[in-house]
Amino acid sequence: MDKGLTPYLLVIGPVLMFIAFMTGPDDVSGQEYIDYLKDTDMNTMIIGTILVTVGAIMMFGGWFVLTQDMMPKSNKTQRDLLMLSRVALILPITLLLLATGMDMEAHWLVTEGEDDLTVEEEEAIALQNREVSTYFWGTMPITWALGLILIGVAALMGNQKDKHSEQWVFAGPLVTGLGLISAYWIEEAWLFFIVAIIISLPIGIMMLMGKLDYLYSD
Repeated sequence: MDKGLTPYLLVIGPVLMFIAFMTGPDDVSGQEYIDYLKDTDMNTMIIGTILVTVGAIMMFGGWFVLTQDMMPKSNKTQRDLLMLSRVALILPITLLLLATGMDMEAHWLVTEGEDDLTVEEEEAIALQNREVSTYFWGTMPITWALGLILIGVAALMGNQKDKHSEQWVFAGPLVTGLGLISAYWIEEAWLFFIVAIIISLPIGIMMLMGKLDYLYSD
């Protein structure tokens, strides 16, 4: 059965995002961030930006095309939930790419600079960019979590669970979404960010194995 790009996006996207996050800058600020920018080659920044951009588009895009695949077999309530999940997932990908772009701009300011700015002014702007991009993460847990929760709820509302126990794999994004929201109260909940990145992997793998064909046919 032709599943299109859906399972490949769900599998490859998280892998690229995980690599991008692991090779990106640590949670540094102030002079440490300026030193990081000065010590990082432009090609490294460009490759990191490409990884994040392509990975984010593939990862969030995987959820988008999955919800599209689920639409024909869903009732009106499920379709509404899936549409709302798409709206919720637009913000985190937008904020993520904006933050990545601001890091690139900060790197250019520190290493190349503007002719009409002093070194101190360039570094101050770079630090301001860093602070603003950090603030972007403030709402990401809510919107990202909401998108995952809505997809999980819509999938588990289906009446195929008795016939197809594989449907319970969609409890993954539901639980992960709830865990993401807990990040506001539980310090260790940052682990759910990692889980949120890779939670589409089991769904994509099961699709490749033909375990979720009920999404496309009776």
